Amino acid sequence: MEVNQYPFTEEDVRLHYRLLNHKYITELRMLKRGLYPVCRVVNEEEQLVSVCRRFNGKRNIYVGLRDRRKGLKSSGRTEDICGLQSIVLDIDPIREPETPSTKKELEAAIRLAQIIKKWCGQTGYREPFIAVTGNGCCLYFPLPFYEIDDKNRLEITLKIESFEHWMRNNFKKELKKYNCLMDPMYDLPRIVRVIGTYNIKGKSTSRRPWRLSSWINKPRTRQEDKKLLRFILNPKIE
Repeated sequence: MEVNQYPFTEEDVRLHYRLLNHKYITELRMLKRGLYPVCRVVNEEEQLVSVCRRFNGKRNIYVGLRDRRKGLKSSGRTEDICGLQSIVLDIDPIREPETPSTKKELEAAIRLAQIIKKWCGQTGYREPFIAVTGNGCCLYFPLPFYEIDDKNRLEITLKIESFEHWMRNNFKKELKKYNCLMDPMYDLPRIVRVIGTYNIKGKSTSRRPWRLSSWINKPRTRQEDKKLLRFILNPKIE
């Protein structure tokens, strides 16, 4: 039997699945430049862990951030998204595309993520969970489940986009200071790296190595931020 020698943290993978808290199904997408994407749809934790373990180190493993409709068999599209229960801010060091970060670049992204996390707590929101993706950081904000349908799909997309724009403006100086950017995450079918799997994006070198993605503060309990959801849906009331 083939043994996968690449680092893999099952606990972090399981915590990610529970944090996403999908109501229906979960889409996994395994990507590698030059190869055709592989998609798997799972509906339980054990299935997700099994797929992630199988592809770890062979491909970059991503999961759908938002809930997909029942019966989905392939990669989710905008019309397949039926629920919002998490917002993610993606902090990435500015560097050449498809290039792993240096240690210094990654440390800068982590520092910025920690500043944003602290600001959220001081402002009355729940502090997000921070995950190191290998090259940058993602901040996870759990929200109460909010149903998405054909009537509000575009509206919700625009509101998430507006929230991201607001956060970029709010941390404009810090983004410049740490030479980072906040990647767009507002599109409803957005996929995110499965935390606990190995990031093999780009070419690994001694200065810019591949890394294992991991949680900085592990999401043991999923505390939903009702205030943040209200702000995203109607910023004028907060």
